[in-house]
Amino acid sequence: MEWRCAWCGKPHEENDPPCDNCGHGEFEKAVVPMAPEAEDDDSDTMTVWVCSECGNDHPKHTPPCDRCGGGPLEKREVEFDQDQVMAEMLGDGDAEASDYSPDIGYLDVLDAKLVVAFLAVGALVVVLGLGFAGIVNVPFLPNSGPVPGNATAVDGLSLSTVETEYVTELNDRRAAGGADTLSRDEDLASAATWVNEQRVRRDYADGDGPSSGELRDRVSDACRESELSPVIFRTSQSVGQDAGENFENETGMARALVDAYRTNPDAPESFADASNGLVGVDVHAAPDGRIYVTQLAC
Repeated sequence: MEWRCAWCGKPHEENDPPCDNCGHGEFEKAVVPMAPEAEDDDSDTMTVWVCSECGNDHPKHTPPCDRCGGGPLEKREVEFDQDQVMAEMLGDGDAEASDYSPDIGYLDVLDAKLVVAFLAVGALVVVLGLGFAGIVNVPFLPNSGPVPGNATAVDGLSLSTVETEYVTELNDRRAAGGADTLSRDEDLASAATWVNEQRVRRDYADGDGPSSGELRDRVSDACRESELSPVIFRTSQSVGQDAGENFENETGMARALVDAYRTNPDAPESFADASNGLVGVDVHAAPDGRIYVTQLAC
């Protein structure tokens, strides 16, 4: 459109007044040359449309008035000071916009309390990490660092195989004594491993040892309402030293461990009942050659 109404600004294809929007009888070229820049860089003008009834300003000619619904809207040029507007936006009517630097870093706006909070959280994360790694002792965390000794092998013999053969030998002796056969259970085996680790940490790394309350929580899924029958013992130092020479294989070591259990003065005369028929066993070699055994059945 090359023409527009000089009053309301509606575009028209031809210079053929009156305006079909407001009825004004004068059109003007739609393309208006830009006004030359003002010499004063700190001031500028803007066009607003003012309601003739209530005086409300409008950025565009969009009658009727969005406040009172009246009109018409009158076109006006308004001068303003950029520095003053910026100062008012920043909350200081007497300041110059140049007094405010745009080069503000993150550290400039961080509150001192936030900095302290970030540092505290960072320190807590470091301490927890060291606690889980077992490097430092955190009172409310269980010791989860390396367990002294060896949980996988002793003098070339696989301790996981020893555990399997231990259950086999135990069931053979239970059958000979008229007791039921036990099946290995992963939950009980995991609980037995935890008990053994806590025992070794207590004896060789100043740990607290296993607690009965946590043990009950760990075996609750497997035992449910059944009574837990724990067998916890450790061998003399000679059993673990040079195990490869003392025993032909893992089966021989397992038989020696069951013998140690059955000949222990504290061992019951008969095998404990296990209504669920489940058992979990863990065997751990301590640094000095002693063998720690934990057997849990229910």
